[in-house]
Amino acid sequence: MSETNNNNNKPVYYDYRVRFSKHGALRYIGHLDVMRFFQKVLRRAEVDVAYTNGYSPHQITTFAQPLSVGVESDGEYMDIRMNSEIGCEELKNRINNASVPEIQALSVKRLPEKSGNAMASVAAAEYKIAFKEGREPECLKDVLVDSSKVEDAIKTFLSQDSIILVKVGKAGPREVDIKERIFEFSWDEEDACFHAILDASSGYNIKASALMELFTGFLKGELKENSLMIYRKDTYTRDENDNLISMDEVGTIV
Repeated sequence: MSETNNNNNKPVYYDYRVRFSKHGALRYIGHLDVMRFFQKVLRRAEVDVAYTNGYSPHQITTFAQPLSVGVESDGEYMDIRMNSEIGCEELKNRINNASVPEIQALSVKRLPEKSGNAMASVAAAEYKIAFKEGREPECLKDVLVDSSKVEDAIKTFLSQDSIILVKVGKAGPREVDIKERIFEFSWDEEDACFHAILDASSGYNIKASALMELFTGFLKGELKENSLMIYRKDTYTRDENDNLISMDEVGTIV
């Protein structure tokens, strides 16, 4: 049971943000399965998670931007509402002991009061993107062997007056100019992969695969099916000055 505030007799809750990874075979499970997975993990971890009221109470948790199936990540986030305080390191250890190696808590922070939840806080996501061996589009085979050619191709792509992405929603397809929503797109010579920071807010939510499809199309090529290896490095929110910061920077360790 949660504590109560003596002034108004309302329950007092404690919110925590968990950064977690998703690797290996579990990168192929969808977002709903991840949510169900953590419901079981939190029960096994025997933490004092808060539940909703009503006939069918459920754990009060909020997840950040859903990860596309097949993408690995070290930048996933989940907010947990607790009835009682717990040390951040203890909560992390309990989750990991109840979890599996493919999904592990990397850090835990105690959130300040009235902070936005994980889903509402998402502003951007950072990716590393590479082609699987032998799956490069024809238009990039000669380019990828020379870093300067890759960089020139990216520069030309980003210099367009507009970069149009067709998004399909309940109202049908619509064209969205994402030029200003590609916060970074570059070539990482050391890791031989593309690096991107893309708007991941509810209004845009640009996927790394969509960016690569547009880039390849700009070069008069076409992506081969299942040709990309995508890794989400982190997920970002904005600070009081509207700067992008890691969601891991919000809160404190207790």
